[in-house]
Amino acid sequence: MSERHIRRLASNGDIACIVKKNKNNQQYYKIPLSELSTAEQLKYYKSNNIEIPDELLAGRKPKAQHQHKEFDEFSAVQREKIAEWIRILNAWDEYCATSKLQKVPATEKFVQLQKVANPDLNISKGILYRKKKALKADDLAGLLDNRGSWKKGTSSIPEEAWQCFLSFYLDEAQHPIKACYEYTEMWLKREAPQLLPLPAYASFYRKVQTAIPKPVEIMGREGMKAFRDRCAPYIRRTYEGMASNEWWIADNHTFDVQTKGENGSIHRLYLTAFFDARSGIFTGCYVTDTPSSQATLIALRKGIVKYGIPENIYVDNGREFLTFDVGGLGHRLKKSQKDKFAPPPVFERLGIKMTNAIVRNAKAKIIERRFRDVKDRLSRLFPTYTGGNVVERPERLKKVIKDTDNIPTDFEFTQVVEDILNYYMNEKPYSGAVSSDSGKTRMQVYREQLKEKRVASELDLNLMLMRSTRSQKVGRRGVHLTVAGEKIDYSNDDLILNHFGESVYCRYDPEDISEVRIYDLDDNYIMTAHTDNEAVLAYGSSKDAVTQALRKVKSLEKLTKQELKASQITAFGKQTALNLVLATAEANKERAEEINPKVISVHHADKELAEMQVAVGQNNIVKIDKAKMIRNLEQRQNNEEE
Repeated sequence: MSERHIRRLASNGDIACIVKKNKNNQQYYKIPLSELSTAEQLKYYKSNNIEIPDELLAGRKPKAQHQHKEFDEFSAVQREKIAEWIRILNAWDEYCATSKLQKVPATEKFVQLQKVANPDLNISKGILYRKKKALKADDLAGLLDNRGSWKKGTSSIPEEAWQCFLSFYLDEAQHPIKACYEYTEMWLKREAPQLLPLPAYASFYRKVQTAIPKPVEIMGREGMKAFRDRCAPYIRRTYEGMASNEWWIADNHTFDVQTKGENGSIHRLYLTAFFDARSGIFTGCYVTDTPSSQATLIALRKGIVKYGIPENIYVDNGREFLTFDVGGLGHRLKKSQKDKFAPPPVFERLGIKMTNAIVRNAKAKIIERRFRDVKDRLSRLFPTYTGGNVVERPERLKKVIKDTDNIPTDFEFTQVVEDILNYYMNEKPYSGAVSSDSGKTRMQVYREQLKEKRVASELDLNLMLMRSTRSQKVGRRGVHLTVAGEKIDYSNDDLILNHFGESVYCRYDPEDISEVRIYDLDDNYIMTAHTDNEAVLAYGSSKDAVTQALRKVKSLEKLTKQELKASQITAFGKQTALNLVLATAEANKERAEEINPKVISVHHADKELAEMQVAVGQNNIVKIDKAKMIRNLEQRQNNEEE
């Protein structure tokens, strides 16, 4: 408003005012501030540098304040932009200080120079002053151009429509985004037509990419297992305090190689393997056509003969491990069987503690990662390598298997596998979690960390590895063993005469079922009973069925027996990768050092050992403290390292 207009309003009484005269007797008007608009009042207070009353500020929109953020809280692009503006502001201060012009014209000249040097830079005199003020207030966010960022994170999609969309999208059917959009539109037409029309499909697509956390998306669309394998935190195991033979891990692996059986059939074999967790070596391995509890025991026996008895075994929940007479039923034990007699399983007789992995939790067993090495460093050496799936299958495979001479036999393949695992892969550099052992081979680590080797005699080992039957009562035909649906009786006069009607159980060797060892339910040995041959012959026509059953029981041992006839590794034509690996394995085999632990403890089959007779006059019996020996050994090794 002009001064003349205000005078007219005051003289007409439209504005409350006080009329006064000056010393020259001229009339003037004193108008209260309350008669002015809020904006004019604020302008008056600011121009006269007077504190603004609170009542004027109450209705005023507060100035937006940036939340204080440290420099490292910004993104990389934002940090680069902040650094650029700090350089420009410092250059501005330096230019004004050295220029002969006053600050305002110097600033204008600086802005022109910056526009020439940086055409893409949005800069003006006002922007410079605002940025300078923000920098002095330590407001780094004020140095950024936040135009358009006010709507970042907002969406035009109604919340109810978005929740409906998520119910379709976060489903293990894994519907495409376009389909979920259409399903949402169908649902809203029936239940909430007021929310239609929906925002464009592109809005939903963008929100899917930015608004759904990745773990939620994986759990919803791929399931809990995928979430646990890829997103959930995992427990890192420590290996520094672990000794060799303290933990063995067992599992089965399907070879991605086609082999040829004795009858000419083409198939893929399986590997049952035990793996030392501390050193990473394969301890016991057995190649079989069918994973089973017996294959597990054969692999375990091979490992025990060469490396000793482990303290603990870590296995999954397969039936080849959770068998009542091998490792016990574990979580497979039914309530109805809880109070029934169960013979001591093989692992318990060997003094081995069995631990089972969480169901469908492959990441807990590091042997799964070693089987990847078996695939990459062993299976790929064979011309009949099939790959793990259709995508990995080599194109040459169809041509290779047309000529059966290109297909290795089961026997040849088994020989090669055992040599490569024992004398090539076990001699590879250690790649475990203990950094102090890097640079050593896996066998070196095994030898150095072997504190105690538990061994058993051949006889004791055979007894402890025998399979067991469930409890049964001694009847008129003695006891029996069921093989392939046929009962084989074991009896003698002493058993019938002295133990008729008693509850017992039997242990037997699957390789030789001509006799069984009979125990009472307190695990006390009673006697050994042989097959009642006359009773078997009495079946007449079922004799062939029994023979066939025996052959089936022994089928898992067939490959092992054939190994005794082998004299050398079969060569596959010209020098290939397989030949090179086998040559390395053979060289390592010749240089293999004998394992000599400081402590060797003998493990017996019987629980109670007969006390040795004491010589006359021998009063002070020396007791060997095995635990103390191990502690002293560890202390000496620590002193040597220091």
